[in-house]
Amino acid sequence: MNWKGVFPAVTTKFHADGSLDMNLFFKNLDFQLACGVHGIILGGTLGESSVLSQEEKITLTRETVNYINGRVPVVLNIAEGATKDALFWAKKAEELGASGLMILPPMRYGADPREVVTYFKTVAQSTSLPMMIYNNPVDYKTLVTIDMFAELADCPNIQAIKESTRDISNVTRMFQPKGPSPV
Repeated sequence: MNWKGVFPAVTTKFHADGSLDMNLFFKNLDFQLACGVHGIILGGTLGESSVLSQEEKITLTRETVNYINGRVPVVLNIAEGATKDALFWAKKAEELGASGLMILPPMRYGADPREVVTYFKTVAQSTSLPMMIYNNPVDYKTLVTIDMFAELADCPNIQAIKESTRDISNVTRMFQPKGPSPV
């Protein structure tokens, strides 16, 4: 998995009756591909992730993987309140042929750092899919700290970070070695 480039969280399209509009969705995918995106993220966190039914998310993932047919990676977003639900979606994404996962800390619960690290490690150990952690404490009230990322470094499939803390110096800190600077 190459995590470099542009990976838009594409919006799901619906008919007036509330059913998935896959034809319009595929038209959007064609536009994204024509614009040169490097991957597609399904079930964006601030929108579809919390409102799609299980069946809709399965259909959306299966149909997108088939339509994209390997042209770019298809990443499924996991934004769940319970570890068992995150494990379900990690397994389902793998079964449906997704290329990777974008995952947030547990939703709707103010987990402490130990719980967040355990959550991420548990999901990472359940799948062979590469994972990107979405660090967005402004919207989701859980900060994944540099120390927490250090604890997650031993999970080979946690490979990328979507950094949305709104603190641009946080990215610099991620690349700084721990300990005192050499003199």
